[in-house]
Amino acid sequence: MDIRRLSAALIFIGALSGCGGDSPGSQAGTAAVAADQLHGAAQSGASAANAAAQASASHASLRLTQYVNPLIGTLASDSPNPVPAGQAGSVVPAAGLPNGMVQWAPDTNTSPAPSTSAEPGSPAGYYYDIGSIQSFSLTHMSGAGCSGNDGEFPVMPTLDASKPLAQTFDHANEKSVPGAYSVVLDNHIKVELTATLRSGFGRFTYPDQQSSTLVLDTTYTNTATGVAGSVTKVDAKTISGSTTGGHFCGNSTNVPVYFYAQFSQPFTAASSFANGRAVMNFGKADKVLMKIGISYVSVANAKGNLEKENSAWDFDGVKAVADAIWNQRLNTIQVSSQDTTALTKFYTAFYHALWAPSVFSDTNGQYVGFDQKVHTVSAGHAAQYTSFSGWDIYRSLIPLKAILFPQETSDMAQSLVNDADQCGAIPHWVNDNVEDGVMPGDAGSLIVAGAYAFGSRQFDASGALKHMIRMANVPGTACNGVTTNGGRASYLQYGYITNGEWGQASSTLEYASSDFAISQFAGALGNSAMQKMMLSRSAYWQNLLNKSLTPPLIAARNADGSWIAETQSSTDNYVEGNAEQYTWMVPFNPVGLFGQLGGNSTAVSRLDQFFTVLNAGMSLPNFYMGNEPTFEVPWLYNWAGSPAGTQKAVQQIMASAFGTGPNGLPGNDDLGAVSGWYVWSALGLYPEIPGVGGFAIGSPQFSSITVRLGNGKTLRINAPGAPTANYVQSLRVNGAAHTSSWLDVDALDRDVTLNFAMGSSASQWGTNPADVPPSYGVPVARNVVDAFNNHGIGSDGSTDTDGLGADFDGSLFSYSSQALTAAGAVPGKPFVVDGASFVLSGGALDNAVAVGQTITMPRGTRGRSLVLLGSANNGPSSGTALVTYTDGSSAPFTLAFDDWTLNGGSAAPRNPIALTTTYRNAGNGSNDGVKAYLFAQAVPLSAGKTVASVTLPKQVSAGKLHVFGISAAP
Repeated sequence: MDIRRLSAALIFIGALSGCGGDSPGSQAGTAAVAADQLHGAAQSGASAANAAAQASASHASLRLTQYVNPLIGTLASDSPNPVPAGQAGSVVPAAGLPNGMVQWAPDTNTSPAPSTSAEPGSPAGYYYDIGSIQSFSLTHMSGAGCSGNDGEFPVMPTLDASKPLAQTFDHANEKSVPGAYSVVLDNHIKVELTATLRSGFGRFTYPDQQSSTLVLDTTYTNTATGVAGSVTKVDAKTISGSTTGGHFCGNSTNVPVYFYAQFSQPFTAASSFANGRAVMNFGKADKVLMKIGISYVSVANAKGNLEKENSAWDFDGVKAVADAIWNQRLNTIQVSSQDTTALTKFYTAFYHALWAPSVFSDTNGQYVGFDQKVHTVSAGHAAQYTSFSGWDIYRSLIPLKAILFPQETSDMAQSLVNDADQCGAIPHWVNDNVEDGVMPGDAGSLIVAGAYAFGSRQFDASGALKHMIRMANVPGTACNGVTTNGGRASYLQYGYITNGEWGQASSTLEYASSDFAISQFAGALGNSAMQKMMLSRSAYWQNLLNKSLTPPLIAARNADGSWIAETQSSTDNYVEGNAEQYTWMVPFNPVGLFGQLGGNSTAVSRLDQFFTVLNAGMSLPNFYMGNEPTFEVPWLYNWAGSPAGTQKAVQQIMASAFGTGPNGLPGNDDLGAVSGWYVWSALGLYPEIPGVGGFAIGSPQFSSITVRLGNGKTLRINAPGAPTANYVQSLRVNGAAHTSSWLDVDALDRDVTLNFAMGSSASQWGTNPADVPPSYGVPVARNVVDAFNNHGIGSDGSTDTDGLGADFDGSLFSYSSQALTAAGAVPGKPFVVDGASFVLSGGALDNAVAVGQTITMPRGTRGRSLVLLGSANNGPSSGTALVTYTDGSSAPFTLAFDDWTLNGGSAAPRNPIALTTTYRNAGNGSNDGVKAYLFAQAVPLSAGKTVASVTLPKQVSAGKLHVFGISAAP
């Protein structure tokens, strides 16, 4: 055994898999410690296994891999009506490393579901209740419930390759631990698997004096048959080849995958290599070792990956290093408990949260981009990543990775920017180098903005923002032809989705969340105009709150503004959920939501009813832990001044919806999203608001927790008596009293200790209105110009292809500045309408789309009437507005504007026409000869009173209502 070569390979593995280059002093240094000790052990002659154990112990005395059970989540839960393919956790007991390209695992299911031999609708690969193994394939995605879930290069040992390869087994003869898997099949062949980042290492032990055969087949995966593949015999102990991967969730794109495999024994003459199938006979060998490297670039790179990561033949040594690397990662969070069940649930959840996204580039930095060209990872970045289950992971997993592994998460964000540069838009569901188009909304923007907000900022943020702006403002923006903003066209036209996206009601909320996150991201990068524009759009959730229903619900609307009938259990217009579940999904503005639902006490009572069922599935109007849209709901009690409700609900969910058996996950883990929620909940913290760095505070579920942050600092959480004492009585942060139920992420910029005083009953902690976490409605505007949030006037000949140009109506049409001048209104100069003076803005933002904003009027505003200048797109539009006087009195009025083109000239005006232009501009730089109008509405004022402010409608009858100016007529 060449221990020096083994050590060199393991140094490389540790340097990448340990942390992706995070700061010294955190878990970042662990891989280096492991590598250094392995290198020293190689020089002294110590075994690799002993060196790995020493490396793990040197960083932390806790052996945490003992608490991980990878079989948790491999059997269906008891959710009554789960999402399609969502009843089981869909995790697999894979041999691999954190973020591993290789996840070598048994497949009990190799047929497209549903079928008689498969868990119906659940094609992950391994299901605990299926008692036979079809093969052991090299690639998987943990927790994704859809066909095409990788499963490339199935390998199967056999005593007779002429018979069916599937073999029965007993779980008593199976063992799965972090980094390794083993099973003794009922034919007495023992299979042992371990892995490096990009290579698998197998040890197959055959019964004495039996024919020893291995079959590697490139013509099928765990969910696809008839796959194009090839195998070539390189020499007496080596084969290479390729297969065709991809096709996740029905995507038609073929993804070539390559392998290079070496064996410890030579092939006999009985072996065959034809038609994409290698049948390798080794005579009556007692034991056969197999090493296989894979690559998405070439066979040469697969060979290079294998040689650089595992050039020796020390199976036990590689297995020990895999255990050490997992242990390093798990020691990032150390919790104290005498309850092994609690430890098993926590560390298995943390383990599941560490699998994805996965490495896609090779050891030489090469990867195949979305443009099908070979690229090299740029300087300053360790790897290109794939397996972004966007709709799922933006809510919990990405913030967790960002604070624990900031450099690695920065590389993940950069990977998405690279993808966008190559394909045209930030993809929202990535497998391999493909935008699979799975799930609605703009999850890619949410992932990148979330990573940035939680401290992972070493990526091309300005480039990311450019993509976000285009995706948010230019309908039809696509990644390699897959539209990443399918619902944007109607969303921009009406302020809610009417078509083009699955689940028009719920997907409107997805876009509202992404708009909010983009707003925060743009503000952080200094783009105040886009910050204001996107913040106002995040308020579009109000357009779908049907307050005529009892109780009020987020409900779908038609293009003409009419409501679609919904009940709390309606599912037709909601993605994998129902109206009640989605009504709560306004995580950035709970205060605004509660205000419209009837106030805090009404919200608390409704939340209490919501949590009477904790894994409800899609039909019941209750909490559904097995799917992502309700992740944020348990924490909403904090915003209602009742944090004890959060403390109670979260503990009950953790206790009842999660377990330690094979059915211990409440639904698809979705590449760590569900498990990430569990990790946060155990810490008593949750990243509630998309794109905002901070945490809703719950109750820690361990008495003592130490978190090694990726910035080199340490977070210590002390909660004596937890979890039995579950209610927060008080909290001190670094010794200072902390009464808010929110903790800003900036608190983690230094070593920080949270000292909780816990009790067995609810307290008054966090109930003061001043202690409510931040909520982001549209702020009060200092004046009319400050309220502007739309760019509706453009210069003739200008285009809008990047989202930065004029777009009044959401379809890239705008008023012409030159035509307005010809009509008597020169932008930047005053003109008079109905006795009131106005100035059209000459800036990027020139009008306010009504979303309920309050506009402060100039001091001394009084007169006979208040004149509002504006129009509607896709109107006419009307809604309830409010004049507030300085004496505190107020008067509601109906603000109504005609459509800006009078519906293409087909409608008669009802408002007085203030200005008429003979044409309007299109986004391609042309004009279409359609007349465009601005209208005036005069609102009588109370005699002798001074106007303090005007509040625009929160919700309008149809389309969007725009205000270009408000002025008093003497």
